[in-house]
Amino acid sequence: MPQQHLPVPPFEEPLPGAWTSAMPQAMERVPKPAADWLAWLVALAVLVFMAVFGLQAMRWSLAGAWHWLWMLVGLPFFGVFSVLAVMAVVIRLRERRRVRVALENMSLERGEGFRPGEPLALRLRATVPAAREGERTVAPERIAMRLMLHRTVDAAGECCCEAIASCEETRDGRVLYVCELRADVGFDAPQWSVELRDAADDTGVPVLIAALRLLPAR
Repeated sequence: MPQQHLPVPPFEEPLPGAWTSAMPQAMERVPKPAADWLAWLVALAVLVFMAVFGLQAMRWSLAGAWHWLWMLVGLPFFGVFSVLAVMAVVIRLRERRRVRVALENMSLERGEGFRPGEPLALRLRATVPAAREGERTVAPERIAMRLMLHRTVDAAGECCCEAIASCEETRDGRVLYVCELRADVGFDAPQWSVELRDAADDTGVPVLIAALRLLPAR
């Protein structure tokens, strides 16, 4: 009885153009230039000086008589500027930004098709999206590329080959992931696909899934 083959999906099916990792976003300290640190230290010194002046004015008011008028100056100075100095230190120490792992403008090169027993070269080209305020965007360091076979219409894909591609930067500012997959001649399936995942992402959410055109055997 002849084997029933699945209808081959379109070779140029729509692929997602952007992807963001589902992993919890890491947090990091925001690097500051030396000039920014110097300006912050000067501002902090001014706040501390004003707070100390307010404290000293309250001490002068303890002398009694007309000196109590210093309390009208010292109390608000000490209260306001001491709070501002503490807030400046706390905000600087707690200043963090998110590190978002993401890609956009993704383009997957799969060649003309796939033939069991022969290597399949895959190239994923993408760009790193612009960072929003309070974050830094980076590309995943490694992408796991899997060759999946589908034995029946409803069957989930079975991985028969996997390779890890490292991130490379190209001259045009894009990132590139390159790998080669191969399935043994003995594998027979009417439908094949490739599945790309962030190698560091354990959530199981793929970057993209793309169908392959099955070429006839030579």
